Amino acid sequence: MKAAIVHFFLLPLLLFSVSVCEADVKVQTESTPQVVDFLISAVAESHLTFIRNGEKHTSEEAAEHIQMKYDYFRDRIKTPEDFIGLCASKSILSGKQYLVITDNGTIPVSTWLEQELANHEKSQKRS
Repeated sequence: MKAAIVHFFLLPLLLFSVSVCEADVKVQTESTPQVVDFLISAVAESHLTFIRNGEKHTSEEAAEHIQMKYDYFRDRIKTPEDFIGLCASKSILSGKQYLVITDNGTIPVSTWLEQELANHEKSQKRS
């Protein structure tokens, strides 16, 4: 009798736990290239001013440059964070950090993209 009562209470808990785990697995449906494409699009569509090696560039120009670097480093990029670090944080030639001018001031592009990535991941979890 006690075993039946234990099963009666544990089975729903077990099923709930499995469904929660499945929900977490479904969240991770985007591949790294899909997330990178999203981030490059976020740069292009931002209409912000980007600074590379001291020169100002439009968002479209910045996205084209970052895309070119992504194409070059694609084999080394396993995560969106790899992409940000290798393609969108600093100049390979000068070592200078890429910057973006926002309403809140000038910040590193890597910081801006990390926030875009975090917002994107949150929105994917809600979907």
